Parts: sequence; C-alpha cells; structure tokens
Amino acid sequence: MPPRDIKIKTYLKLMLALSAVAISAQATAQITLYEHDGFRGRAFTTGREVSNFERAGFNDRASSVIVEHGRWQVCDDARFRGHCVVLREGNYGSLRGMGLNDRLSSVRPVGNRDHYENEGPAGR
Repeated sequence: MPPRDIKIKTYLKLMLALSAVAISAQATAQITLYEHDGFRGRAFTTGREVSNFERAGFNDRASSVIVEHGRWQVCDDARFRGHCVVLREGNYGSLRGMGLNDRLSSVRPVGNRDHYENEGPAGR
C-alpha cells in the first residue's frame, strides 16, 4: 500500500473515532421535564438540543425537571434567549425558585467542565 493511502486510512480512522466520542458524549446527556411540580403530569424527555418547545407541544409547561446525565442550559425564550440557567445532574422538584415555572422554551446540553455564571442550585 502506498504511503499516501496509509496516511489517508489513518486519518479517516482518527476522524471516525473522534466523531464517535463526540456523538457518545451528546448521547449520554439527558433531561426530563414535567408538567407539574413534584415530577407529575405529562413528561418530555430529550437527549439533545431543543431550540423551541412550541414544535414539541411543551412550550411554557415545565414545572419540574430531572437532569439524568450531563448539564443543561434551560431558557425561558426560544433559541436560548431570555433568562437562562444551567442545571446540573439532579432532581428539581419545582422551578418556581429559579423564576422558570411554566416558562421554559428551549434546552440544550452544555459542557461538564465549563463554568457558567448562571448555574442553578444543585438538584437533590
């Protein structure tokens, strides 16, 4: 096999491995939003970014949240605008204290190692 073909093959293997790592990191992030306090009512679970809950029929409905994996930015406006808070893994039985009850319009996973000034309280 010519040296150039070996370099291309090695490069492609590396790119495939990096893609798999990136996909698996995103796949492990998961959040479930509940319609009522105390994890009651209709639920919406996602493992990826949702820029507008209007399309999912869950806009301005969440009252409690369970962050099962990763950290998530939750915002009261679509496309990650407005008042946003980063939630860590844990259970958030009510969003009232954060001023987000029945207000969430978008969510997205964020880096676990990054520091955010708008981090919410730790979940229980």
